[in-house]
Amino acid sequence: MSFKFLFLLLITQSLFSQEIIDSSDNIGSNKDSIYKVEKYLLYKEQDSAIALIKKLKKSSYVNVLSRIAANNKPSYLDYTEFINSIADNPKLPYQSVSDYINLNVKEPVNEKGINLDYVKIKVNQVSKLRDDVSIEVASEIQTELDNYINAFNSNNNDVKKAKIYASIHQIVLYIIQEEIEKGKKICLENFDEAEKLGDKELMIMSLYYLCDFLVLENKLNEYIENCEKSLELEKDLKKHSPYYIGTLVHIIDAYIYKGGEDEKVKLLLRELYNEKGSTQQSYSLYAKYLGTIDLESSDAKDIFNLFNVTDIIAFSNLTSKLGEETLNPNDQYQLIREISKTLENHNYLRESVAYKDRSIVQIKKIYTQDLANSLLSYKVNQAVKEKNLSIAHAKERNRLYIIIGTLGGFLLLILTWAYYRKKKQSEVLQDKNETIETALKEKELLVKEVHHRVKNNFQIVSSLLELQTNDIEDKKALQLIEDGQNRLRSMAIIHQKLYQNKDGLIDFNDYISLLVRELASLYASDKKIDINIDIDKIYFDIDTAIPLGLIINELVTNAYKYAFKEKKEGRLNISIHKSEEDYILKVFDNGTGLNTQPNFDKIRSTGLRLVKRLAKQVYGNIEYLNMGGAYFVINFKDTTARKTIN
Repeated sequence: MSFKFLFLLLITQSLFSQEIIDSSDNIGSNKDSIYKVEKYLLYKEQDSAIALIKKLKKSSYVNVLSRIAANNKPSYLDYTEFINSIADNPKLPYQSVSDYINLNVKEPVNEKGINLDYVKIKVNQVSKLRDDVSIEVASEIQTELDNYINAFNSNNNDVKKAKIYASIHQIVLYIIQEEIEKGKKICLENFDEAEKLGDKELMIMSLYYLCDFLVLENKLNEYIENCEKSLELEKDLKKHSPYYIGTLVHIIDAYIYKGGEDEKVKLLLRELYNEKGSTQQSYSLYAKYLGTIDLESSDAKDIFNLFNVTDIIAFSNLTSKLGEETLNPNDQYQLIREISKTLENHNYLRESVAYKDRSIVQIKKIYTQDLANSLLSYKVNQAVKEKNLSIAHAKERNRLYIIIGTLGGFLLLILTWAYYRKKKQSEVLQDKNETIETALKEKELLVKEVHHRVKNNFQIVSSLLELQTNDIEDKKALQLIEDGQNRLRSMAIIHQKLYQNKDGLIDFNDYISLLVRELASLYASDKKIDINIDIDKIYFDIDTAIPLGLIINELVTNAYKYAFKEKKEGRLNISIHKSEEDYILKVFDNGTGLNTQPNFDKIRSTGLRLVKRLAKQVYGNIEYLNMGGAYFVINFKDTTARKTIN
């Protein structure tokens, strides 16, 4: 299991929302009433809010709520404290919080310098919208923020800080697209600038996001070094930065994964547990750490004593219950998953399976169709915008030609007027072209994100299937599920290649090489299988790549399973070449071959029936020869040739 996989869920969460409000101001007997006041303010019920505030025990946060409710010149810091509180409440949809910000937190006016408190509110809003609503909506707010910042002198130190804060959105987009070099460049430039400015919080922020790219590069030691550097910088701050809790979580997870750092893990876990507002973040890490140590050891007993339990079962029951009360759905899933793995490590198999079942239920709640529908709707809207802009462009251009043709015979005065008109029209067309270019870039980002999420969804389905295999004893059923996972894997690789390429085409040689390596790793044994791939420099779109990839997946899988049972060494050849009108796929081995010449119209094998149907899908035909082993030949057509026939 890779370091990158272990930390992937941690890299896209909003960081500004981690700011901690002094819990002494909003807990205790006032807690429920404060929540009601926050709801009243969020949904514009000012009178109800003011009436309830009068009954509350006085505190600094209650004073903040009072100023906001009465509109008594609340500051941007007041709004920051209020917004952070309601944004962290899972019961309140963030779209409502964003609407509140747009309505009440206005851009500063009549101020000579830039207002960093306002900038931080908008950066936090962009981050939460990107994570919880959509990239499109977040980008609109980001554009407004950029316009505000760019109105000031870029040589001013506060403006430099504001630009570093505002760069977070682009950095996270680079993380999503796995544009590692571009993202690291921004992070390193931000760190150097923050160091010159003497702003250690911005230095910590830059290191935090730099670590996200080190995750993608699987650089564990460098990742840990940067986390340790961030914690050293934290010691120089009067108050912990918004990234402190996230850094603690990351470095603890890294130390547990690395192993051999028990003393550091115990110290940092206790620090996370004792930090105000972050106790619940420690549950899954304590669960993970317990999975790596002896439950009879003093370290395990110390943990049980901390949670006032006697054993791992009681610990699991307690923390999962606490997680339901305090954690968001993603963190709940992470906690349940770690508990299940720890119980399995210590041979509590029945309890482990029960928690795995709970994790399946939890992840089904998380991955709904809402996001996919939203992305597809956005794609359609962008396509419509692009078409309308093209039509408007053409109309304006035709109008210009008519004017020039009609007035072409006039003298110098008319020609001068026509020149002025043309120049002005060209400026309009340039603006429209820039709008189209922006829309195309947004569309490209969206398509990449769709393919990225489709790949992730395939991996989730594959993981769900893997979870179910623990309860299946029937070998045939187990084999069917494993075959299904292989097919999902072949399609997931295609979508991975699509979001990595800009032109929407797949280098098939590269794809098949990766697919065959996956299968070879999956069916690794003591047999030596020599694999030869001979494929022209061919690019296919998704409509050809998916069925063709599945065909090769089935034939190569069959070869690994059955061809070399009686041999210690074998040879497997895969080739694709273009003929005059078609493409020819050949997959052959020097194994035992099939017992009889198959009739593909009546074949009973599930795999070969699938191959026949997939070949038909690409207008192909399949032929089998027994030439010192199984020899499959498939003639097929690419998408362009199939459209010509249609």
